Amino acid sequence: MTTSPADGEVLDTIHRLLGSRIRVTMTDGRIASGKFMSLDRLGNIMLEDVVEQRWLAYHDVSTADKKDAKSNVDDYTADASVTNSANNNNAQQHVQHTKDESGLCQWTTERSLTQAVIIGIKVAKVEIMRREWEARLEKTTE
Repeated sequence: MTTSPADGEVLDTIHRLLGSRIRVTMTDGRIASGKFMSLDRLGNIMLEDVVEQRWLAYHDVSTADKKDAKSNVDDYTADASVTNSANNNNAQQHVQHTKDESGLCQWTTERSLTQAVIIGIKVAKVEIMRREWEARLEKTTE
């Protein structure tokens, strides 16, 4: 199998990213940030020291009905933290729930994992902070 110059550039970029903190956006909207450890031939990405964020929203019809009936519904925000030690992964999760007077409920969850593998077909975007990328470029040109 022969490789083109473009293939060499891609491999060089991947090698420069190893050990960097990257942010991976998945096709379902979740975002995982962590230390880039590996990429396999299927495009699966392995991260270490990962923080996964997820947003969910739904419209609570019962709250909207109460609002129309002139009942007083206040905005509220609820926070909760959960520690999950299943499989010795010590995942820690933070949940924030908000609800407004129109009945729109939003959940924001964030959990910390020691490692995560993101399936290649689920990857929508991979990002790195500009400062970190520039530092990596400087390190490889020295």
